[in-house]
Amino acid sequence: MTHSLELIWHLIKRDFHLRYTGSALGVLWSVLVPLFHLSVLVFTFRNMVPVGIEDYPAFVYSALLPWTWFSSSLSSAGYLFFSHRDLVRRPLFSPWMLVVMNTASYLLTFMLSLPLLQLLLILYGRPIYWNVGALLLLMAIQAMLTTGLGFIIACWNVFYRDIAQLVSLLLSFLFFLTPIFYRPVGGGWYRELLTRHPMAFLIAGYRAVLFDGKAPGMDMLITSAFFSIAVCWLGYFIYRRLLPDVIDAL
Repeated sequence: MTHSLELIWHLIKRDFHLRYTGSALGVLWSVLVPLFHLSVLVFTFRNMVPVGIEDYPAFVYSALLPWTWFSSSLSSAGYLFFSHRDLVRRPLFSPWMLVVMNTASYLLTFMLSLPLLQLLLILYGRPIYWNVGALLLLMAIQAMLTTGLGFIIACWNVFYRDIAQLVSLLLSFLFFLTPIFYRPVGGGWYRELLTRHPMAFLIAGYRAVLFDGKAPGMDMLITSAFFSIAVCWLGYFIYRRLLPDVIDAL
């Protein structure tokens, strides 16, 4: 187990190095990209189409950070086995480490961006009373969900190269169905659609902890946890079933 953790940590460092090698700003891009997205959303929904939400930049950023972790991990999952095919083919290497590494690598980026969120909260005069236990639990739930989906995407994209493109389209669609830059209002079926999918539950939990300084709802945590565990198990099951064929295809 210790050897596996050391190897995963080595893969994370290698991933960071390869991702930003040759870049003048290096790892700063991992923080600048979410800030750029934040600037676009704030300009659009505070000036052009005002939504009337107090402390709007901090409101958006508290949800944009976990969403960026989720979407970046899934967008890159489809190419994991291709870009590391030499490792996948090695008899003594366990390819599941690549999926875990991918999730953990973008989790590290998420954590590096949290001080910027704290700075935004301070600038808007909001108290920082983060429930660390609840935050860690949300991160663990999201890590299971992202890893399970990563297993499915990484395996299926070996056989069907359209999967990675389809995932990008679905993530773009899901972004607008997730209350990141707005609060769901009104009622009806569309409110259920906006608030009842797994990432909407998690985003609401993160916003409660990071923006409002409150604990997330227990029913939301339990529902998200059970769903994420099921997805993680399903993803690993698919990975184990398809691994011999994946290695042959590569």
